[in-house]
Amino acid sequence: MKHRIDFVTMATALFVAGYVAVMLDYVADVDFGLSRAQIRNTAVIAAIVLAMLMAIDFLGKRLGKADRPP
Repeated sequence: MKHRIDFVTMATALFVAGYVAVMLDYVADVDFGLSRAQIRNTAVIAAIVLAMLMAIDFLGKRLGKADRPP
């Protein structure tokens, strides 16, 4: 069974993610009083951590398949 994600699902996910990012920026700026630099640094750190976790997951699956005999 192949998993296919249609265009509408991808577009909806991207728009919702963007909307959530704008809302979090507003809350961090207005309600918590964080500066733009603090918000930017935190966002960059979070993006790096998520990218590393995704890379570990992807490469771990690929490397695990290479070690197993057929």
